[in-house]
Amino acid sequence: MSIVARNAPYPPSRVVRGLTWDDEILRYGGERAGDNWAITWVAADVPGTGHHLITSYGDGNGFGPRERNYSLAFATVTGAPPQIEAEDLVTDADSLVGWGSDGIKASGLLAVGKVLYLFVRNAVVNGDWRHARLAISSNLGETWTWAAWAFAESFGCPEFVQFGPAYAGARDDYVYVVSQDGNSAYDFNQDVVMARVHKTQVAQREAYTFYAGAGSDGPLWSPDIRARQPIFSDPRGTQRVGLTYNRALGRYFLVTAHEDGSGATHTPALGVFDALEPWGPWSTVYYDDAWARGWMIHHKFPTAWMSEDGRDMWLVFSGEYRPGGEDYRLLLRRARVEIA
Repeated sequence: MSIVARNAPYPPSRVVRGLTWDDEILRYGGERAGDNWAITWVAADVPGTGHHLITSYGDGNGFGPRERNYSLAFATVTGAPPQIEAEDLVTDADSLVGWGSDGIKASGLLAVGKVLYLFVRNAVVNGDWRHARLAISSNLGETWTWAAWAFAESFGCPEFVQFGPAYAGARDDYVYVVSQDGNSAYDFNQDVVMARVHKTQVAQREAYTFYAGAGSDGPLWSPDIRARQPIFSDPRGTQRVGLTYNRALGRYFLVTAHEDGSGATHTPALGVFDALEPWGPWSTVYYDDAWARGWMIHHKFPTAWMSEDGRDMWLVFSGEYRPGGEDYRLLLRRARVEIA
């Protein structure tokens, strides 16, 4: 069903006339495989294997399943839905489980050429876990180097804006990062904020600039994080935002949870929005307080799983979809887009 509720924060899209969901949910891994599923397209199609992606999961035991639960662990994914295969990838960044905020969790993963960048949330600095930290891998995730800095003001759940394989088809030479405007990924924050950094300087904190509003000649960028301005706002809150570029449609799709009035930390509510630019202006494609039958988190549309015409997209998410039971694994659901 295509829903745009009256309380949606932006008017209905004039480009995307409707969005409908398949009834079927595709499930991969055991019931405790994990959650979060930060995911990126690391290479173009390899003959015989299909798309090649790398994902990260938390609070789970992966696809083996592994003997222990991990807060941070990785897997490779090949193929395209419904025929995908996932296999654990053991790395030196794997971290044994600290449930919830007691362990670092992946929030964003990006391949740029042969280099992987990872943002984790819940990073402890001076006894405070509300920080996001960056790690870098030059061998597709087998080993990682941690940056010496962390975001300590806002950007509590940073996610990279996704383009094509290994960042092919990006809008320019910059890497873009979005987050709810708060220090904790467990809150609902009204605003979404954005940073950018040249793709050769992702590891350097001083190279980051922050969206500071719209100027007469385009967006303004400031090196001062305190000058940040929202790219998106919802009075009902945002949480764990995903933003990807649909090349065929020439549109950016932003996905976020919002509050449903229950006061719960996570909700079944879902909003999907589109824009010509990654900072808006936005319009509403789908907005529903009860998209699922249980709480949902970390929604995103991987670019590798968009159809050639851009009208089929697969939403990756995690949570407890089945009433009364856990469904704590890699979950996919197809969205079909109708263009005006």
